[in-house]
Amino acid sequence: MSERVKASDATPEQARMSASGRSKSRRDGLSASGRSASSRLIPVAPRLSFVKIEVGRCPAVAGKLTSDVFGPDYPPVDWADCGLLIPHEAIRRQMSMLVQSVTALPDDPAAGERWKVVLFAKWYVRYFFESVLEHHDAEEELYFPWIQEKAEYPEKEMSKDHEDLLAEMEVMKKACEAIVARKGNGCAKEIAVLKKAAPGFEKDMRAHLKEEEETFPKILREHFTQEEEGAIVEKILQGGGLAMARTFLPAVIAAMQEWASKEFYDEFVASMPPPIRHLAFTYYVPDYENVVVPMRDAPTLAKKPALKRVGCFGIPFCFPCIL
Repeated sequence: MSERVKASDATPEQARMSASGRSKSRRDGLSASGRSASSRLIPVAPRLSFVKIEVGRCPAVAGKLTSDVFGPDYPPVDWADCGLLIPHEAIRRQMSMLVQSVTALPDDPAAGERWKVVLFAKWYVRYFFESVLEHHDAEEELYFPWIQEKAEYPEKEMSKDHEDLLAEMEVMKKACEAIVARKGNGCAKEIAVLKKAAPGFEKDMRAHLKEEEETFPKILREHFTQEEEGAIVEKILQGGGLAMARTFLPAVIAAMQEWASKEFYDEFVASMPPPIRHLAFTYYVPDYENVVVPMRDAPTLAKKPALKRVGCFGIPFCFPCIL
C-alpha cells in the first residue's frame, strides 16, 4: 500500500500541512520565475487606479451584493470598499454554485450519470481551486506585506485562516482528482468527501471574506490613497498573467454585471488594456458561459452539455488558444 495518504483518509492536520507546503512551494516557484512569463510581455490587468467613484454615488446595486458586511443597510461607498468586493463577490458566487452542484451530485453515479461528477470535478480543479489559490497567494505575497508597510493588522489570524481554508480546498481537490482519474466510476467515497466538506468550506470562507471586508477598508482609508491601492492590485493582477485572466476574470465580470452599478462596471471594463478587453469579451467570457459554467453546474443538468470553445479563424493554434 502506498505511504501517500488518500484525500478521503487524510486527517485535517495532514491536509493542512499538505496545503501549506503546496502553497509555499508554489509561491517560491512564482517568485523565482517572476510569477508569470506572460506578465512581462503585455499589460494583462485592469488599471483600477484609473477607476473613479463619484462621491455620494453608491458604486453597487446594494441589494444584489452577497457580502455579509455590505448591503442595502450598509452600502459600499468608495474605492476602499470596492477593491475587496471585486474578487470577493466573484468567489462567493462561485462558492454558492459549488455547494449547489455538490448537493446535486448522485451519491453513487450510474454509468449514464458519471459525466456529471467528472465535469464538475474538472471545473473544481482547473478553475475554482486555481483561482482561489491564486487569490490567497497574492494576498500573502504582495497585499499583506504592502499593508504592513504603513499599518498593523491581525497578520497571524489572517494567514492561519488561509492555511486552514487551503487545507479544506486541498481535501476537495484530491477527491476531484480521484474522480477524474477513475472517470467517475466507483467514486462514492470521494463524492461523500465533497458533500461533507463543501458546506463547511463555504461557511469558513464566507467568514474569512467578512473579516477582510470589516478590517481593511478602514486601514486603507487611513493609510493609503486610491492610487496606491490601485497600483498594488494591478501588480497582483499582472502577476497572475494571462492564465489567471482567462481563468478568473470572466467570473469577476459576470459577478460585476450583477452587483456593480452601470457606471462602475463601465469604468472597470474601460480600465482593461485594449488587447485584454478584446480577449476577455471575444474569447474568455464566451468560453466561461459555454464551457466553464456548464462544467460547474453539470450535476444539476438533465442532459450532458456540448462544451464548445470559441474558434479563431479555424486555426488550431492561434494566439488566444496558446495563451
